[in-house]
Amino acid sequence: MRKSSNSDQLIEKLKPVIRKTPYSQLTTDTIANYMDVSKATLYKHFTSRDEIIEKVVVYYMDYIAEEEEGNNSNEYEYIEKFQKIFDHSLKGVIFVTDIFLEDLHDNYHHLYERWQTAIQKRYTKLSSFFESGIEKGIFNNINPILFMIQDDSVLRKMFEPSFSVRYNVTLKQAILDYYQMKKFQLIAPEWLGIADDDLIIKEVEFVLKKL
Repeated sequence: MRKSSNSDQLIEKLKPVIRKTPYSQLTTDTIANYMDVSKATLYKHFTSRDEIIEKVVVYYMDYIAEEEEGNNSNEYEYIEKFQKIFDHSLKGVIFVTDIFLEDLHDNYHHLYERWQTAIQKRYTKLSSFFESGIEKGIFNNINPILFMIQDDSVLRKMFEPSFSVRYNVTLKQAILDYYQMKKFQLIAPEWLGIADDDLIIKEVEFVLKKL
């Protein structure tokens, strides 16, 4: 549980930094500078450097666990939830970068294990949703776990600095093309026409502007 809204605001200031710089390489003074507070103020909100990185991990764990269950009573709701899951996966890759994960693995392994457990719980939770859609004939007969695992691998590859140059494609177009592939993999042909792709386009544009 977070101590206060003030500590949350300090964490928010640090998150963009540790997406690109290993947290283990930051000194306490550097962390305080990024948070725009004195070292003394920093320790009023956090007992240690380890507490800060733990709070960041817990924040990300809460994010990937927050997808709504929903009733999914009709075809539109199933397809809209698939789109929300895709959006969630995209933002997860943006927030939790390879640099961040490698640092966790090498220097905060207990937190890395907690993160991996949270990911597995997400896959298990969402598998029942995909299986339900398959049973109702809305989704094709795919393997839900493999369908979700591919997001992490493919989307992370797209965010490599050399990807766009190497394959002569913009990051936005690559993400939208991948979404189309996922859509055709999952949704049964008779229901493809009701998917509102504008929702995904707007979310992708919004997210990329924040980078």
